[in-house]
Amino acid sequence: MKSRLWLSACLLLAAGTLLGGCQAPVKEKLPVVHAHRGGAALYPENTILAMTHAAATGVPVMELDLHVTKDSMVVVSHDAYLNHVKALTPEGEPIPADKDEEYKIYAMTYDSLRRYDVGSLPNPAYPRRKNVKCRVPLVTDLIDAVELLTKSNGTAPVSYNIEIKSDPSKDGVYSPDYRTFADLCMKALLSKKLGDRLLVQCFDVRTLNYLHEKYPDVRLSYLVEDKNATFEELMARLDFVPQVYSPESDMLTEEIAGKVCAKGMELAPWTVDDKPETERLKKLGVDAIITNQPDSVMRWLGYPENKGKE
Repeated sequence: MKSRLWLSACLLLAAGTLLGGCQAPVKEKLPVVHAHRGGAALYPENTILAMTHAAATGVPVMELDLHVTKDSMVVVSHDAYLNHVKALTPEGEPIPADKDEEYKIYAMTYDSLRRYDVGSLPNPAYPRRKNVKCRVPLVTDLIDAVELLTKSNGTAPVSYNIEIKSDPSKDGVYSPDYRTFADLCMKALLSKKLGDRLLVQCFDVRTLNYLHEKYPDVRLSYLVEDKNATFEELMARLDFVPQVYSPESDMLTEEIAGKVCAKGMELAPWTVDDKPETERLKKLGVDAIITNQPDSVMRWLGYPENKGKE
């Protein structure tokens, strides 16, 4: 992704100051759409089926989350445990509502984890979603499946915005220590040789600072949701300026967008599922929009319809 309207505005202002006179108008570029968890409103979240569907229908960026199993396998899941509202046991039975904590991913081997069904249960929040039996995938298998699909269809390779789900409160319980967690994830991701098509995101500033130091060539995105902190306070928590600033969308104002532009960062707000907010962010000139329903957001932004080939 490239910074567009805000960065262009900054550059034009500088050019106008230095050179004088009027500048040619900048052609508007649409925000790049990221399929949040593969498009959770359409297919079971964070599954191979969701990602391949999104890629087949022209979504350019897959957004997903990583956790680690007991045997150090890197898997794609938002939750640190098998959530009773999303998963069924290998026997097809519900997980008791008060027993989620007994199904920690970090306490299970992948061979055990893969037997659970994370796609059949309906999600009332997403009435359009197709409910299909799916399993928690290895991140390497998911990337392989998406890469094979785009190659087979002769379409442009997609990019990946991948969150490492580390959290200071979860070290040693839901995940390894943050350095081990990051290293396991990076070993898996770098094995896919994605280059600039890989963006790693995180809320945990420990992990971001560590990644910047150990993997300086990897593009990083700073996820933020602390509404009690100023932009300056949030940035002071990092030892560097990342490539992407990714706030919860209602935190983003014109003033904040200008500050992000001034630091040379791209803007990728989340998670946007309604038309008015999509249009507001488009006017702000954000670089990307992360959404559970990429088909709708792409239509609202004015992208041509693509029914795809799966």
